[in-house]
Amino acid sequence: MNDMILILNYSDEFAAEAAKRLRSEQVFSKIISGMTTAEQIREIAPRGIILCGETQSAKGVLDAQILSLGIPVLALGHAAHMLIAAMGGACAGVAISERKAAIQYEKTRLFADVEGGERYLDETLMLMLPADVQVTASAGGCTIAFEDDRRRLYGIQFELERNDPDSSTILKNFARDICGCSPWFTIDAALAQARQKLSDASIEGGYAVCGVSGGVDSTVAAVLAHQAFGERMTAIYVETGLMREGESVCVQEMFESLGIPLKIVDHSQTILAALKGKQAMREKHQVVFDCLHDEIIRQARAMEGKKTLVMGTNYSDLLGGSTDAAWRGCGMTVIEPLEFLFRKEVRSIAETLGLDASIVQRKPFPMMGLGAHVIGEVTEDRLCALRAADAIFTEEIREVGLNKKLYKFFPILADSEQLMGGCTIILRAVNVSGAMLVPARLPYDLVERTVERILEQTPMIRRVFYDQTPTPVGKETFQ
Repeated sequence: MNDMILILNYSDEFAAEAAKRLRSEQVFSKIISGMTTAEQIREIAPRGIILCGETQSAKGVLDAQILSLGIPVLALGHAAHMLIAAMGGACAGVAISERKAAIQYEKTRLFADVEGGERYLDETLMLMLPADVQVTASAGGCTIAFEDDRRRLYGIQFELERNDPDSSTILKNFARDICGCSPWFTIDAALAQARQKLSDASIEGGYAVCGVSGGVDSTVAAVLAHQAFGERMTAIYVETGLMREGESVCVQEMFESLGIPLKIVDHSQTILAALKGKQAMREKHQVVFDCLHDEIIRQARAMEGKKTLVMGTNYSDLLGGSTDAAWRGCGMTVIEPLEFLFRKEVRSIAETLGLDASIVQRKPFPMMGLGAHVIGEVTEDRLCALRAADAIFTEEIREVGLNKKLYKFFPILADSEQLMGGCTIILRAVNVSGAMLVPARLPYDLVERTVERILEQTPMIRRVFYDQTPTPVGKETFQ
């Protein structure tokens, strides 16, 4: 299947934003490494290629032979500098930096229906263009965009902006009009592909095992696996002791209502003991992962015949480095039916499947559960305090209807011995703006009530803060 746009990744967030924009235009896009060679791209044979890179002095490698494949190329941000170098041009010093500028666009296929106007430019360089390359957008005498329309090579120095219709128009013009991509990618098409993977595995026989957490990704994967395998499918939920208040009961009730067989295995004490003395987040993550991994394999080995492991991995997990590598050699066929879908697309599939809104809109929760929100050692007392604070904060957020508007909200627990003894709770509530997680402006009375209730109901908590630190998306330590 080559009716798609291939995105060479030099900036995770930028590439993901481009992929989401294209998919909203029903054009399928796939993100691959910026180190991919021309020969590898020739084998994939996409309709078009987009190079995505940050504008600020990011370093990347572009195989110049890609330009000889006859496939249209659009380079965005810093990748435009790599493209112009590969075309025989060069870059000089910084022309515009960290300010808005009025951009004028030429009448070209790429900028059809795009009107001139102000745009924030992070870092724009002076460009020296080859003789056969034309300027197609400029600001104050500086080249913002260029193209060689004969070879279908296009470069734009700015990044995509969120909630910017012009960015979507530019991507659509490139994918649909220049590359000739068909608008075939819909949620129904994605659901059909996911079902086909599981149906093919089911026909081969055997049993399916699906590890679930109660989140939308694993729940959708379990529903699809149950539809394909029927009674030959079992969902496994490992009680880690790190879940939020009442969450394990909710998971059990949810799978009962869905009619999906669910096996619950309690490892809370085992995990708590293994976490003793662990301070680093990496160490704590490994403890939880090892327990989940070993338990699922143990359950699968108790079944006879061929086994298929169904995982709820989504595209963000895949881009973040989560793969099936840890499951190789486990004696099971690993299927990830949602692996090329972003969470928003998974949520749309959940709605199509008729799942309850509480499942569809459930906020992402790390595999480590509350353990991911504890600075330092995870103990039973600290978990109890954090669990109570989390329940209070969540209740107050929901009471005023902000749970659907906020991107994430959670408390973090840390020691505060040097201040007043006991522990400190740090409240975190953020929305996404550009490539940043921006602290939400919560109503003061909400914060005040939350602080009062936490201090009143959890004696070991001595101080409560509200964190107002902006953080780059994907760079936050506590997810």
